[in-house]
Amino acid sequence: MKKMFTILTLFIFLVGCNSETVSKKNDSDTESDDITVEESSESLTNNQKDQNTDLKENSSTVQTDSQDQKDSQQETKSKAEDKNVSKDTDKNIGNKGKYMDKLNDIEKAATEIRQKDDDTTLGMIESEEVILAKWDQALNEIYQVLEKQLSTTEMEKLRVEQRKWITYRDDTAKEAAKKFEGGTMESLEYTASQAGTTKEKSYDLVESYMK
Repeated sequence: MKKMFTILTLFIFLVGCNSETVSKKNDSDTESDDITVEESSESLTNNQKDQNTDLKENSSTVQTDSQDQKDSQQETKSKAEDKNVSKDTDKNIGNKGKYMDKLNDIEKAATEIRQKDDDTTLGMIESEEVILAKWDQALNEIYQVLEKQLSTTEMEKLRVEQRKWITYRDDTAKEAAKKFEGGTMESLEYTASQAGTTKEKSYDLVESYMK
């Protein structure tokens, strides 16, 4: 009888221990599940934060690129406007200063040409012919500019003056050459006179008419 009682007591004890072990295991599993859920939740939150950060950075990049593009377009537009203004300025400031400089350059070139001739009559005549050609070319260019700047009435008046001036130029050259009539210097004086008169007319047109 005592033996049976001892066995029953031992059995009850073992059953109790087993129940306690199962209970602890269940509690442990529950805690593990809770930790896993918390970690999963935290991971999702962090991922969301990262996504939001990426979206902000992408948005910032897009805004920056957009601003850079706008700045580039504005800069291009500004350069184009500056270029147009520069062209208009060159056109509107007129050619007066430009042609005064050009005439001064021709005058310097004429001096150099005369200094380089061979001091023979033929050489001097050739030098004066080159100089006369330079002044004639300048005078023609000046007339072309004035045709664009002056009104029809003003230009017609200038043409009448020009025809009178041509007669004056030739008569002046003939008169200057008379004192060397029949000599080798006659042709030289004639050409030199025409070059001088054409130079004076070029300066006069630029100073009086050109804008």
